[in-house]
Amino acid sequence: MIPLLIISNNSREIKKYLKKFINKNTLFFEIKSEGKEYSIKEIKELIRETKIFHKETRIYFLENFQLSSLEAQNAFLKILEEPPANTLFVLSVDNENKLIPTIRSRTRVVRLNKKKLVDLTPQVKAVLNKLISDSNFNLLSTTPFTLEEIIIFFRERLIFDKKAPPIIKETLKLKSLLENNNLNLQLTLDHMLIFIWKTYRMK
Repeated sequence: MIPLLIISNNSREIKKYLKKFINKNTLFFEIKSEGKEYSIKEIKELIRETKIFHKETRIYFLENFQLSSLEAQNAFLKILEEPPANTLFVLSVDNENKLIPTIRSRTRVVRLNKKKLVDLTPQVKAVLNKLISDSNFNLLSTTPFTLEEIIIFFRERLIFDKKAPPIIKETLKLKSLLENNNLNLQLTLDHMLIFIWKTYRMK
């Protein structure tokens, strides 16, 4: 069964959507993290459990899977690609940019919030590539872009760039502050650009 990735921050809507998959012949398991995020240990225990054959359909629901370590996400990849028989994995996240791209590629994405995805323009890609590669790059000459575009750009680098995760984490933190507090947008973007520039100058 193809795993599902539900994009929504509305728990009620997610549960309502899941009802269509649940009937009297279905075993439903809602998996909760023991700590602040899903750990690699918890994911490995879940994998071991699901490999035990069961004749009835089992649904394993992991809500807020964006709260998972990079190691936990990587540990989940193989079983998402080849899930056990009669087993459906359902992950929900409030923002798909918080997951590594290979998680998305192994799931069927369901967007309950219907938000339009941002497409990176060649200009934005060029500026960010120059920012991380050119130590003499002039930050004042950058093309205007958004925090969302920064997240998307560095999400695509997660697999091969060890400096991408802290940048995404910092951008998400600033995005949350910007949405919930009275921060200045331009100053926030300037801070993020400086953070990126400094990150790639550190050994």
